Amino acid sequence: MSNAPQSPAENDTAAPTGQAEPQVERAVDQVRVRRAPKYPVFIFGGIILGIVVTFVAVSVAPGRNDDSTPFLQAFGYFVLYGIAIGAVVGSLVAIVIDAISNRRARRVETERVTVDPAPESDDRPELDR
Repeated sequence: MSNAPQSPAENDTAAPTGQAEPQVERAVDQVRVRRAPKYPVFIFGGIILGIVVTFVAVSVAPGRNDDSTPFLQAFGYFVLYGIAIGAVVGSLVAIVIDAISNRRARRVETERVTVDPAPESDDRPELDR
């Protein structure tokens, strides 16, 4: 026997007499576990990719040797299309990945434990007011 203090879990097992114990209910459920993509990340990634592709396309476009249209003006105009198309492509990639992850979902059993507190007894003396 050691003189070490008992843990709270060990103290709970020795409940004083006269007190009601809490009601514990256990239920087993089946849930689906899967990894779903974060759509905003894919949309933002598509936007960034659209901006980069637009920059490259405007830079290497034929007819850039004449100075009739400044580079920033052409890039600013076409980047609007690049952003929109990139967001759509990013969304479609996220939808495809979501469909794939939906097929790979697993079913696992979980245990739900509900503990209702013990009802308090009316053994306390009432105070006169």
